[in-house]
Amino acid sequence: MLRNREQKGSVVRIGAYWCLRYADWRIENGQRIRRQGLTHKLTPVLEEHQRLKRPPKYVEKLQEEFIERVNGSRTAPETCSTVEQFVESTWLPFVETQHASSTLAAYSYYWKNILKPYVGDQLLRDFTTAQAEIVLNDIARRNVSMRRATLHKLRSMLSGIFKRSIGLGYRSGPNPCREVTLPKALPSRPTYAYTLQEIRQMLSLISHETTRVIIALAAYCGLSRSEIQGLCWEAYDAATGEITALSSVVNGKRGDPKTEARRNSVPLIQPARELLDLYRLRLGNPISGVMFGTKHGTPVDLHNVFCHNIDPVLNACQECGNVKAQHREADHEYHRHDRVEWHGWHAFRRGLASNLYDLGLPDLLIQRILRHSDVNTTRKSYIKVREPNVTAGMAQLEAEIRRAETVQ
Repeated sequence: MLRNREQKGSVVRIGAYWCLRYADWRIENGQRIRRQGLTHKLTPVLEEHQRLKRPPKYVEKLQEEFIERVNGSRTAPETCSTVEQFVESTWLPFVETQHASSTLAAYSYYWKNILKPYVGDQLLRDFTTAQAEIVLNDIARRNVSMRRATLHKLRSMLSGIFKRSIGLGYRSGPNPCREVTLPKALPSRPTYAYTLQEIRQMLSLISHETTRVIIALAAYCGLSRSEIQGLCWEAYDAATGEITALSSVVNGKRGDPKTEARRNSVPLIQPARELLDLYRLRLGNPISGVMFGTKHGTPVDLHNVFCHNIDPVLNACQECGNVKAQHREADHEYHRHDRVEWHGWHAFRRGLASNLYDLGLPDLLIQRILRHSDVNTTRKSYIKVREPNVTAGMAQLEAEIRRAETVQ
């Protein structure tokens, strides 16, 4: 039987703070239990109030505001949830139904490894803007190498958690992350985009057939790592020469593409089509099933493809042929071949955008080829304007100025 009597709590002075003593409900092991003798810091004691035995009026106002939220929990047990309970029972399952598996994997990682230790045991109902700012500042202070972009993601995650909790009635009032100011942090690392010359060099150096096909699809079609891992033969239309990312695979789990726009087909250019058709012919012309599979028939992990078939080629020592990680016991120094450097799978996707831009294609067409929902994403994060183009652009400006002066 739930209590219907509202409590007022009692304000006491503990050290340098006015604190509220009260009772409240908590959810433990799925059961709602009553906790007595809880303490909540209301505000520091001002210097002019050092001699007061009873709290001043403004402290009583804070008491009323806080206890009103506590009393509201009598008939709504879900508001007694901690942030951890809400995230793991409600918010992450919601993300799973609304977003691609890659988004869920990223959110799960950030929650488990960064946010949970700081906010997991906080009461969802009582979390404040000040607490959010303290948390993000503490994370930045303890992780001096963390980039500002990561802090943006963490704030965005927290905001999404509280937005969902407000929508479901777990808490009232504005989102506590709305007014948070991020601490100073390192700028984002510059991202890389492979040039056509680097892509051709990589394809010429690597002899493993499956790896060459995968590189071609990444570099000439702009398919992402998770999309390539999720490819099945049903996605390839040999008659039209088009390929469609019907699903994606992240951490071995198959899910939908990241956005609806990513379901659009991409035409294969001849070099990529020839490699894919020859690969398919050697497999016996399958029409269904995993396109790039392990010996067990499961989707291949592109991290393993890099470790087994790309790293030993691009990063081999000139003298012994071993990669740097295997070079500790060698009797000579590691000297890498002068070959294209590896910058990750996504550098192929950025490379396609930048190479098409260098060829003069308009932004909107590049957006369609990369299957972005918003052209601003293409412009901001994928198209890299290379230095020779900057110099050539300034040369065009100089020529136009000289032409105008000649006309005058």
